[in-house]
Amino acid sequence: MSEPKTEAGVETISYENVRLEIEGPLATLWLDDPDRLNALKPAMVEAIYASLIEIAKPRRKVRCLMITGEGRGFCSGANLASGSGSKDAVRTRAEPPVIASVAGTFHPLVRRIRDLEIPVVAAVNGPCVGFGVALALLADYLVASEKAFFLVPFASLASGTDSGITWLLPRAVGTARARAMIMRAERLPADKALDWGMVNEVVAQDDFRKIARERALEYANGPTVALGIMRQYFQRGSEMTLDALLEAEVRGVGRTARTKDNTAAIMNFGKKDRPNFTGE
Repeated sequence: MSEPKTEAGVETISYENVRLEIEGPLATLWLDDPDRLNALKPAMVEAIYASLIEIAKPRRKVRCLMITGEGRGFCSGANLASGSGSKDAVRTRAEPPVIASVAGTFHPLVRRIRDLEIPVVAAVNGPCVGFGVALALLADYLVASEKAFFLVPFASLASGTDSGITWLLPRAVGTARARAMIMRAERLPADKALDWGMVNEVVAQDDFRKIARERALEYANGPTVALGIMRQYFQRGSEMTLDALLEAEVRGVGRTARTKDNTAAIMNFGKKDRPNFTGE
């Protein structure tokens, strides 16, 4: 981790192949290994963890996280060249290192992002492969460049799936389409992902960064507590019975009723101007 640098109101913290930028209520996490299309090695995952810990600090007052990739790729999945899935490793050890990598590195990250209590925007700027697809699907809003595509390559690798993809993807595109993407390793271009309801919008490459930032700022300036509660309902709602969700909603309404944003919104209800939400 490097010493934080601040320029033009943006504080930047650099980790190994990961960059965190904090601009007021918006934090942007950049996967930053463009030569490898941001393939994730263990050190990068640790850097993502460190970034998530940083933005959770109360003094940061971060109200939205945007995840994107540097260069022409979003994330090309796990970095197989790092050795965790090599053939030699499988032959020489009773338990392949890939098992420890999945169970001890990638799956905890899925849970950590799932449990975030602020909105998450995925800005998919290019190829999105393997774990990258799961990373994108954990977001609340997914904006994709016209040059992006989605690929789940486990069948091509003769590997079992990981990252919860067989749970996440069917909920985004339906079971039949998810089976084809996963079991046939079919590539899904951005425009088709939009038609299938997997992404929220597809943006021309020239406007992509600008539009993605605008969408993230909308969330960052929204009613953070309420949005965080809604996020958790979507992340965990399918695991609950209807009665359990109704009970959770009662608790959620009680929590938001005590916020300044809720009071301001009620007082402003029916007026044209939107209240200035503070996230409190």
